Amino acid sequence: MKLLRLFALMGPLAGIFLIQSHIDEQFGEYRATEEILYIDNGKLLKKAMIGFENLGADLYWLRTVQYFGRKRLMVTTKNYALLAPLLRITVDLDPEMKIAFSYGATFLAEPFPMGAGLPSKGIEIIDEGIRNHPGYWRFYLDKGFIYSEHLGDYKKAAAIFLEGSELEGAPYWMVAIAGRTLAKGGERETSRILWNGLHKSAETEQQRENAATHLQQLDALDEMDSYNEVVEQYHERTGEFPRRWQDLIGSGFLTAVPTDPTDVPYVLDPESHRVVLRLDSGLGGLPTR
Repeated sequence: MKLLRLFALMGPLAGIFLIQSHIDEQFGEYRATEEILYIDNGKLLKKAMIGFENLGADLYWLRTVQYFGRKRLMVTTKNYALLAPLLRITVDLDPEMKIAFSYGATFLAEPFPMGAGLPSKGIEIIDEGIRNHPGYWRFYLDKGFIYSEHLGDYKKAAAIFLEGSELEGAPYWMVAIAGRTLAKGGERETSRILWNGLHKSAETEQQRENAATHLQQLDALDEMDSYNEVVEQYHERTGEFPRRWQDLIGSGFLTAVPTDPTDVPYVLDPESHRVVLRLDSGLGGLPTR
């Protein structure tokens, strides 16, 4: 019985080998090892591998990871041309392979040369993953990250995080990520609404303190904007930038050294002429671009 299974398994594998060998011959002595196992029609291959689709998907996923890893190591002549087709074949063969959707989207979206620099292709792959697995919150995290970090569309990213947060089993921090993303994109009022909601609905003291800290960060961002306007006003009036708080206090722009929401004094950076947090402030890591 085991022998019969082995012969049955060798049939489709031999077919793949013969097809691929024919493709490789077209490259002659100049063919690259990256082209091994490459066939450009996943749906057709799936029909040819009836009963062995999962095996084929595993092989192509391995090929995809190897291809991506080798390309990243190349110092020159980086070219990720086969990445999207390899991923397409993998997910066509096995739509249940969640890792291919998730990591594949990341491979495609990462900026060149560390990735393919194709965020739109990454979104296409992750959207297909969502269609196949509509209740899998992780795909919404991946998609939101692409919009936030690679496309700079923070509002869209936050909406995706929130959509994913409503799925069964989604972690609490999905809403928190949405709030931080909105703040990063300048949507502070909307972010504040989310963090206020999280603060009121917190189930643990840690969650409540985390929400309170983010609300203080939003307050600090607003305050620093106001103080930076004061710095600009001083510059317009005197033709110089203030180098210390006493310059602003002595000229009547301020009455005292301003402090952040945790009562730590702000710093007036003499190099950038911007108001920033002190390093020992408890509000470090502000959600700014």
